[in-house]
Amino acid sequence: MKKIALSILATTFIFANTQVEDRLNQMENQIKQLQEMNKKLLDKVSKQDSSEAVEELEGRIDEIETMALRDKISFTLGFKTDVNNFSGDLVNGESFSDENIWHTKLMLNMFSSITDDMKFTGRLSMNKFWADSAPIANSYIDPMQGIKPSDSSVWVERAYIDWILNNGSLIPVTLTIGRQPSSDGPSFEFRENTTRKATYSALSFDGAADGVVATVNLSKVTLPNTAVRIAYGKGYQDHANDKYIGDSAEILADNNIYGLFVDSAIPAVKDNLIQFYVVSGGDLKANVADGIDNQNPSLGDLMLYGAMLQFTNINDSGFDFFAQYARNEFSPNGKAYMMNGIPYTLVGNNPADLSDKSGHALWSGFRYTLPMYNNPKFGYEYNKGSKNWFSMTMGSDDLINKLATRGDAHEIYFIQPINKFAYLRAGAVFQDFDYAGSMYHIGTPMELNKNNPMVAKEVDKLTDYYLMFNVLY
Repeated sequence: MKKIALSILATTFIFANTQVEDRLNQMENQIKQLQEMNKKLLDKVSKQDSSEAVEELEGRIDEIETMALRDKISFTLGFKTDVNNFSGDLVNGESFSDENIWHTKLMLNMFSSITDDMKFTGRLSMNKFWADSAPIANSYIDPMQGIKPSDSSVWVERAYIDWILNNGSLIPVTLTIGRQPSSDGPSFEFRENTTRKATYSALSFDGAADGVVATVNLSKVTLPNTAVRIAYGKGYQDHANDKYIGDSAEILADNNIYGLFVDSAIPAVKDNLIQFYVVSGGDLKANVADGIDNQNPSLGDLMLYGAMLQFTNINDSGFDFFAQYARNEFSPNGKAYMMNGIPYTLVGNNPADLSDKSGHALWSGFRYTLPMYNNPKFGYEYNKGSKNWFSMTMGSDDLINKLATRGDAHEIYFIQPINKFAYLRAGAVFQDFDYAGSMYHIGTPMELNKNNPMVAKEVDKLTDYYLMFNVLY
């Protein structure tokens, strides 16, 4: 009996031991499988971590490069979209209208402080009529590039270096070299709801221009905010290919422009500006759109004289005011530009008439900030030009260039700020022309008389109702 029991016990032990061994082998295999799975998982996670680390590192490098670029050049944005509705009457009594005209202007402003005595300022501009893909006539002309609405081309409107020659001295002198800040000048800042953005009076100058200006700051030795500017620029430069191999440019001389400007302010009165200027523009080209130089002679010289004053927020009343006056003088040289068999001279059609001719214009307006939510503003402007009035405003982004009117122009507007960067402006411009040829320096400015068939198709009255959305950021 003992032997049988021992035999059964031994058999049971051997069987149990075999089961345990099998179980251990199973567990060992499972552990190996888990280790392999864990290794694969770790490899995958490691690769993911590495990829994420690389992406994060690349992102940081991009951020550092962007910061470095921003440290060199600062950017600001200007954006505006207008819708215009035009209507009017011709001298012969016919009426016309052109409504729902949209265009968008983009301005990318750049600034860089190169050294303590040298800085760069630039502006890239696009002004596009909606749904237009072809350049508009004359929009490619130098003063109008990026300013007059056209296609989606981007132009360099400004690019200049300010270089202080004697930084820290009693009378510092600054040279401004390149494409000048000569568009959107005073007193347009009132209706544009901004600060002064250009150097020169918008009544006499508006558009892109290339030149060199020396500014002598006299604030420390005379009245505060007093400076004298001596300017040299080019209205046109003969740069034909054969110019450099002997072309004497006898037909078309360079249009060299020289100017003297004095800026100052009334002492003890906050936020005011006074400016006086005289400008000489020699050898005016007959037709800036005509590229055939030997058929497009220089017709004579132009002189411009002007004065302006403006006050912002007078006695903290919210009331702004400005007034400007300018005078132009033409000196014909006896040459004529032939068009359709008719000779055209400076504000004339007779090459034998060498007498000087002059014109003048005035421009005045006010703006009032209403004591309401977001400080909306109401404004009014008036300008009047004489028979022979002409100035260098062909580069104005105003579609109708109201300041060139030979007659009367009224504008009313309402500005509603949306936030500190954006606003809406609704307004209307009413032009009443007395003479033909506004904006042009060639041809006799004929009086608009319905009994004269030569001016029957000239515009007598023009109205523009507009709405603008503007962002400056």
